[in-house]
Amino acid sequence: MTTEATEPQYAAHTGRITLTHTDAQPAEDIGGRRGATTWWNDGTTSYVLHFRSGQVHGWTMADEADTAIHAVDSLRAGEDMNSERLWDALRDVRRLRNRLEALESELILYAREEASEGRARLNLREIGEVTGTHFSTVAERIERLTRGAHPAFRHWLVQGTPRADMHTGQDDPR
Repeated sequence: MTTEATEPQYAAHTGRITLTHTDAQPAEDIGGRRGATTWWNDGTTSYVLHFRSGQVHGWTMADEADTAIHAVDSLRAGEDMNSERLWDALRDVRRLRNRLEALESELILYAREEASEGRARLNLREIGEVTGTHFSTVAERIERLTRGAHPAFRHWLVQGTPRADMHTGQDDPR
């Protein structure tokens, strides 16, 4: 059965939201979810993301993820998406994928930097295990990243931070 909705069925909720914050109770009490959640009478769920990164980083990713989740729901429900919603969904999924690629790469670099004990936070095998790649592939990726071959959205991620000048592939001017 296909519905001809141009907005997701749950686009407008009214009324008060009561949230359960995970800092106040164990994750298992709310089904293993990590954020504040609430459930609506129409069967939908709201999930609150907690971030301090502001509009440029936090809000941007949250908006893109929200669009992607709505697209998943629309596809699974057999809803008919108009061309504007479809365009927005494809655009936001691409942008989110690019931001996540930059984030994963930066996390991999961070994992290989020296921690307080003077050794890498994670070894190559551990990184390979969590990313689903062979440790030799991880080593090759780290080598490319340290030479400055970063994903396109790295600048977006590290702008205005000390990390912006790290792993640029340029010789240290000292």
